[in-house]
Amino acid sequence: MRAPTLADVAALAGVSVSTAGRVLRDQGWPVEESLKERVRAAAIELGYVPNVMARTLRAGAPALVGLVIGNMLDPYYGEIAETVTCYSETTSRMLTMVCNMQRDPRLELDYCRRLWEHRVAGLILAGGGFDQFTYHDDLALLVEKMERSGVIVTTLSPRDLESPAFHTDNVEAGRCAARELIAVGHREIGILVGPIRNRVLTQRVAGITAACEEAGLSVHLVETEFGASWVAPAIAQMFEQRPTITAIVAASGVTSINVIRAVMATGRSVPEDISVIGIGGRAIGEWGAHMTRVDLGLETCGRAALDYIAARVEGRPTAPAFRLEPTIAGGGSVAPPK
Repeated sequence: MRAPTLADVAALAGVSVSTAGRVLRDQGWPVEESLKERVRAAAIELGYVPNVMARTLRAGAPALVGLVIGNMLDPYYGEIAETVTCYSETTSRMLTMVCNMQRDPRLELDYCRRLWEHRVAGLILAGGGFDQFTYHDDLALLVEKMERSGVIVTTLSPRDLESPAFHTDNVEAGRCAARELIAVGHREIGILVGPIRNRVLTQRVAGITAACEEAGLSVHLVETEFGASWVAPAIAQMFEQRPTITAIVAASGVTSINVIRAVMATGRSVPEDISVIGIGGRAIGEWGAHMTRVDLGLETCGRAALDYIAARVEGRPTAPAFRLEPTIAGGGSVAPPK
């Protein structure tokens, strides 16, 4: 289905194309109020939004790209924001506007609408650790309308949308984490994870569990709430319920950064008593006491999403979306069990 044009709006409203354009640009041209109402009603009925790419190119101005991140205080999202904004400044004529949705799916929807109103050429959805199921259909409908109007939408995590996604294989990330622990001899493995309300964490936990089951092992899962303050009590609960655990997979960013401190608060040392492996970006290794981690290739994914938008805006061939293979970044928090 093609996107509605200004000519379609004019035909439905029964006015000339120039009159329809004057009304929708709203730049003070004298147009009768009744005609304005007809044009606006026709635009709403058709789902018309001016062609963002064409107008950007005609004006010779930098294309505006919206980046919606999950939580600005989370180093995972900070790394994504830094990557995309720096890359847009150095490699293209893109200007990136970062929106912090504070892990609120309703705010994600609101930011998408507002970015659309600001006539962004592209949109990158980078939110991950929050409820992605309750409002999924609302987001899918909104994204479809944005794309019909000419906005180029991409995601940096699996969102079950038609838009191209550039992200690491999260099932394989979970498998990598578990295999790293199993390879050095661990047989009692715990999983610490935030609220499992999205596809990313669902897939990571599935990967960890599958790798352990294939090795004839069971896992002990503890699910926390959002935020650093929940990590310490969750770790204490894990050891109370399963004191024989010798290794932990921290399956999300904030838990990864705080888990070593939480383990040490129980009187155990890392990696002498407990091995720990995280899943995330480079911030885990830098902030998490040199933690061994599964690297998610956040820079590669963020740059690829921006390259895709830039190519579409400029009418160049685009590279296909991908699921990146994760890699292990050694950090010294994994050792054989005693």
